[in-house]
Amino acid sequence: MKNNYFLIALLSTSLLSFCVFAHEPSTASELTATKFSGLQTEAGRTVLSFHEALAKGQAESVMSALSPNVIILEGARIERSAEEYRQHHLQADMRFSSSVKTATIEHYVHVYGDTAVSISRSHTVGLYKDKQIDKQGNETLVLKRIDGNWMISHIHWSH
Repeated sequence: MKNNYFLIALLSTSLLSFCVFAHEPSTASELTATKFSGLQTEAGRTVLSFHEALAKGQAESVMSALSPNVIILEGARIERSAEEYRQHHLQADMRFSSSVKTATIEHYVHVYGDTAVSISRSHTVGLYKDKQIDKQGNETLVLKRIDGNWMISHIHWSH
């Protein structure tokens, strides 16, 4: 129960810090700095590697970034483990990611000790399964440092 309160506080803090950027920065470099931060951290590099592996169809690299008990929410679907994700949606997600072009609009990674939160928005365009794709999406990842390695323990994708 104590961990649930910590996670709620952590996500609330992250979402509040996400909103801090409502005021326009005065220079282009400030704009870039406020829209992309924390990517150079170990947790940030884990997130970037995860997405690169999805786009390149590298299943084992994707899976190595996921905690065994990862929870993945997308639309009305939920997957309750890395193995469930491997069996149900990994192949489709890799095919989709390799078929379309995704541009990141903004991306923040906040590290809180052994926990990190990655929040991003993106714009995806391309053709997938004979359907034209042109949509914006949001992603929240929660990572935990386990035995010195950052592992994704929660994913929430919305489009």
